[in-house]
Amino acid sequence: MKPTDLNLIPIFTAIYEERNLSRAAARLNITQPAVSKALARLRDIYDDPLFHRCVKGVEPTSFAMDIYPALLASVQNFTSTLSASSEFDPKVSNRVFSIACVSVASFELLPQVMKQIRVSAPNVALEVHPLFTEDFESDLRLQRYDLIIDITPRARTVLKLETVLTERLVVVCSEAHPRLNDEITAEQFFEEEHVVVSQWQSRKSLLNADDIVDLDKRKIKYRASGVLEMLPIICGSEYIGLMPESMINLFNNTYHVKSLSMPFDEQMYELCTIWHPSRTNDSAHQWLRSQIKQAGKVINQ
Repeated sequence: MKPTDLNLIPIFTAIYEERNLSRAAARLNITQPAVSKALARLRDIYDDPLFHRCVKGVEPTSFAMDIYPALLASVQNFTSTLSASSEFDPKVSNRVFSIACVSVASFELLPQVMKQIRVSAPNVALEVHPLFTEDFESDLRLQRYDLIIDITPRARTVLKLETVLTERLVVVCSEAHPRLNDEITAEQFFEEEHVVVSQWQSRKSLLNADDIVDLDKRKIKYRASGVLEMLPIICGSEYIGLMPESMINLFNNTYHVKSLSMPFDEQMYELCTIWHPSRTNDSAHQWLRSQIKQAGKVINQ
């Protein structure tokens, strides 16, 4: 095996991201000949061209595309150990935290987090991504996200979890629903037609047959792309749905819907923060988690 040089890794990631040797050199504060020499060494190590010249600079080969995520993660992991070793000061930090979350967290929880951050950490920013993946462990280990906000997982996991928000699930229907007034029976619940969140969003369903017998026998007529997207469908029809109570409180002036208590044992909805164990003692990460937890307390008051 050919010997490797760890100093080559940030040079590779800089070339990959800049697509230009001169810009990569300027970013790293080194000379372009030094970048060219490092690229030659990388090509020798991997026995691959890695980048091809093009009009604007260079383009990565398919092999370079394959190895980039792992090399980027190694740089990020090393950087995080440096930041973890120093105390995080939110008053002066300009860090950008990356969060992936279910859509419902964007309507109340994250706005409250931003209210807090604006006061205590005016230069800190959040970059929020939709939660498309099921491979949480890989995404968090590779630091694609600092943390994830999702429905509390049912299965066991090596990841760390902390519940930050708990609220009731309710049945939602149009204010003018012809058959439902102030309550709904279990028989009516299964007789009515339902709107739910599409399966790619509800990979960890709010409820399943373990919670309510025969839940999978609902008459599902519409699968929405998110919880908020359920409301205009329910508002303009006789369909019903299940959602956290806060969504009704936030949007009932926009969509003329009403909430009804569940005709079964009360069901609670939990959101939690999920992170990789390697980040537990990172002072910046601890601060971020504390801000989200505090926001949950404010909402639950």
